[in-house]
Amino acid sequence: MASTIDFRHLDEGLGGAKRKRKRAEEEEAVELAAAEAMDVGEETKHASKRAAVAGDGQNKPVYGRPTYDGVLAGKVSGRKWKAHKTTRTSAMKVVGRKSTLEEKNREKEVKRAYKERMMELKEQIRASKVEKRKKNEERLRIKKENELRGQAVQKVTNPKTIKKMSKKQRKLLRPAPN
Repeated sequence: MASTIDFRHLDEGLGGAKRKRKRAEEEEAVELAAAEAMDVGEETKHASKRAAVAGDGQNKPVYGRPTYDGVLAGKVSGRKWKAHKTTRTSAMKVVGRKSTLEEKNREKEVKRAYKERMMELKEQIRASKVEKRKKNEERLRIKKENELRGQAVQKVTNPKTIKKMSKKQRKLLRPAPN
């Protein structure tokens, strides 16, 4: 019979104390370090909450308007503002030298020749496909004729014989090749 007592949530578990002393020592070390950090006389702020400008030199020259509020927060680097734009993004694109009229005409000629060659090749492919299709159809027609020639046939001259036949038998009848 299974036990109704649940041992899973006990600290020791079924195997006795495991790493309990080590864990306790680690926790004490972490608490000690936290207490030492709090005992420091100076007020320590988190890196993201430090003042952006040092307080000792208030008469420093300022160039332009800063786009930040004096408190660094957010990024690890401490920068939460964007640099001022000096040029438009569209002006940053490098425009190559313009081609001359002769170069343009040469490019057009090459393009036209390329298109013509492509059209020729496509027409060749289409013509070869049509030719293959015709050859295949002719081959199948000849094959069918040869099969019919090889069969034993019987001519039905009396129309009453055809009337006596069942519908299925009539469907099997074919006109004899000349």
